[in-house]
Amino acid sequence: MAGQRDCDAVVTAGRMSKANEFFAAADHLGEEMPNAAGDLYVDAGIAASDVICCVRLGAYSNTGNHNEAVALLKRADSGSERHLNTLLNLKNKAAYTHQDLTSAELKKMNRAAEHLVESARRVLASGSAQAE
Repeated sequence: MAGQRDCDAVVTAGRMSKANEFFAAADHLGEEMPNAAGDLYVDAGIAASDVICCVRLGAYSNTGNHNEAVALLKRADSGSERHLNTLLNLKNKAAYTHQDLTSAELKKMNRAAEHLVESARRVLASGSAQAE
């Protein structure tokens, strides 16, 4: 399907590795560098969403169109898309404006990214990956 890339075990493992790395780096930066941390939480959430889609659907969105990624995640794990939306709604403030993220916004991003990363770990551990 257009805008989607098929996944295999290598792609899925690579995206999970990046989700973990981005999340750990964001946690490390935390309140000292809230905008960088927020941007990394977005990256962690996107990578984790890709894992969920890879395992459940056998493909992930690679268009860069976040609306398509959200819709695909909704198909793969209904309810998780709201966490990805939380991250995407704060991405512009974190990365592209003059405004700093507030402590409350950073905490919200942490929770959303944590939900997605933990969900990706659970889905991956369940072994319900599509046969490739």
